[in-house]
Amino acid sequence: MKHIAFDLGAESGRAIVGEIINKKLNMKEIHRFVTKGIYVNGHMRWDVYLLFSELKKALSIYADMYGEEPCTMGVDTWGVDYGFLDEEGQLISIPYHYRDKRNLGTGEIIEAKFGLNRLYEETGVQQMEINTLNQLIASREANDISLKAGNKLLFIGDILHYFLCGKASTEYTIASTSNMYSMIKHEWSIEVLKNFSIEENTMAEVKKTGDILGNIHSELAVEVGITKACQIIIPAIHDTASAVVAVPALGKNVAFISSGTWSLVGIELEEAFVNEETKKYNIANYGGAFDKILFIKNVMGLWLIQQSRNQWLKSNSELSYEQIVNLAENAQPFYGVIDANDHMFLNPDNMPIAVCEYLEKTGQKTLNPEDIGQVARIIFESLAFKYRYVFDIMSSVCGKKIDQLNIIGGGIQNQMLTQFAANVMGVKVVAGPIEATAIGNILTQAYGSGEINSINELRQIVLNTSMPMEYTPAKKEIWEERFESYIKICEIY
Repeated sequence: MKHIAFDLGAESGRAIVGEIINKKLNMKEIHRFVTKGIYVNGHMRWDVYLLFSELKKALSIYADMYGEEPCTMGVDTWGVDYGFLDEEGQLISIPYHYRDKRNLGTGEIIEAKFGLNRLYEETGVQQMEINTLNQLIASREANDISLKAGNKLLFIGDILHYFLCGKASTEYTIASTSNMYSMIKHEWSIEVLKNFSIEENTMAEVKKTGDILGNIHSELAVEVGITKACQIIIPAIHDTASAVVAVPALGKNVAFISSGTWSLVGIELEEAFVNEETKKYNIANYGGAFDKILFIKNVMGLWLIQQSRNQWLKSNSELSYEQIVNLAENAQPFYGVIDANDHMFLNPDNMPIAVCEYLEKTGQKTLNPEDIGQVARIIFESLAFKYRYVFDIMSSVCGKKIDQLNIIGGGIQNQMLTQFAANVMGVKVVAGPIEATAIGNILTQAYGSGEINSINELRQIVLNTSMPMEYTPAKKEIWEERFESYIKICEIY
């Protein structure tokens, strides 16, 4: 059986066909497309119709390659962003992007109306102004008519599944990103919904990872040239959860980082962990596939480099990520540090200037924002420091010693950052697979179709398929000393 993973990230999306042969996963990318948000009348949004058109292109390509061979398919995306269907089942408006500035100040509204501590105790999810709840509050403040007309709230991946088969539902892992779903009770939080005047019946039925949603629309099947027997099997829609499924060796003392636009830093647990310490440090309990809990802290991640490159491209149109890393390798080590999660890096007009302004604000050496190598090296070193900071907190809170770190996702192609993580963590780092999210998506579809019987069997297929790279710590004493300096400068404890 062939499975199509539609893997959508914040910059690009792919359609990848996977098939399990001799207990190994064979994958072929058949389509790649841009997924960037667009500005409309001063607001940042997601053109979900354009995204759906790219899914249809991928299905046409599949038909050309494989004819009417039956398949399953499923979509994974980033979390939190949503749209409303009206009573007729039509999408009311183009969904907002989580980086839209309308969300600023919504945390204060939550604090005044409900209390941030109380919200965390109810949901177990970290407070961020990008959360779905915050976005809904921003909509209410702006008198957005979709709140009144909305009949069913769906997340981006849910919307695309709905376009594919007409079934409106959500899935456990993506619902968990909303800050309206109780990770302790495993249901929509009635208390949160009532306090923020969100109608309970607008929240979609929550499905499990691997559930069969239905067959593709017959008209769509004819349009793209595939068989009507093709099914939508829901993967872990939250891309982080799909990626963690494909971590090949998660164990008792093994932690993970899903490295991409965001770095999702965490530990896989059997149940939610909520106490005064987790509340203090704003650590999330997100849903994982197979009813796992992903104990996670969001770190801004390679977004800082992506946005910096967008600025540098204006004067150097040929600049590649590989060139940026090469320039960083030749830059001065430990020139300066930033707190990657500082609010000023969420969506600045000019990321390199924001980095330089942070250095100035914290009394460090001045820097030219056009010094590509130095700015990039500061970002890479600071990300590694932030990883260590987060894991130190998690180890203390959970009482878990971390003996190994698995890094997955596209970010592991930056070997410099991966080595920095090993250096500052002081443990072996296992890097791979790169395509963890797509692998997790495909293999949870295979689980839903009955090809795989357990998460252990799934992860053995991952090990059979790819050989991860290993990094051992270097210059541990220097990195330990610099980490202490980072903590003092950024004042984050």
